[in-house]
Amino acid sequence: MKEELSEFYDIFTGTKKDIESFMAILDPVINNAKDDHERLYYHHIFEEEEQRLSRLAELIPLIETFQAGRGGEFTPSNNTFNRLLQELNLEKFGLHNFVEHLDLALFQFKDAERQAKLSQMRESNYKSYQFVKEKLAGINKRFDTGYTDPHAHHDEHGDHLNHHAHSDHHSHVRTSAALTAKPAGPKRTFTVGSLISK
Repeated sequence: MKEELSEFYDIFTGTKKDIESFMAILDPVINNAKDDHERLYYHHIFEEEEQRLSRLAELIPLIETFQAGRGGEFTPSNNTFNRLLQELNLEKFGLHNFVEHLDLALFQFKDAERQAKLSQMRESNYKSYQFVKEKLAGINKRFDTGYTDPHAHHDEHGDHLNHHAHSDHHSHVRTSAALTAKPAGPKRTFTVGSLISK
C-alpha cells in the first residue's frame, strides 16, 4: 500500500498543478466572455475544478500522513484509512471529470499554444485516471471495504473517454485530410455553354 500511496501522491500533486494551469487558461476567457452563456459555461467548469482543488488540499496531506506512518494501520476498522479510501475514490471521479473538461476546452480553444498545453494535460490526466481506477479496484477488493463505485456505469460499455479522444482525433485528421486533399484527375471547369440546358 505504501508504494501505491507514493504513486497516488505523485498523481494528485501533478493533477493539482494541471488544474491550476487550466484555471489560469479559463480565467481570462470568463472575464472577457462575449455573452452570459459563454461566461456561465466556463465559470461552471472553473468552479468544479476549484472545488477539486479544495478536496485535493484535504487528500494530499492525508496521503502524507500515511506516508509518514502516522495514519494507523491499513485496515477497514481504521476510520482514517476509510476516509483515505473514500477521498481516493472521490478523486478518481474528479480525474474523470477533469479529462472531460479538458476535452471540452480542446473543442473550443483552437490556437496552437492552448491546444498543445491542453493536449499534454489531457494525455497525462487520462493516464492517471486509468492508473487510479485500476489500483483502486484492486485496493477496494483486497481490503473488502464493501465499496461500490457509484460511477462504474460511465465505463460499462468501454472507456468512453478513450473512445471520445481517439474518435474525435481521427475524425479531425480525416476531415483535415479531406479539406487539404487535391482532387484526383483533371480539374473540371464550367463555361457558359456547358451550363445551358439542351
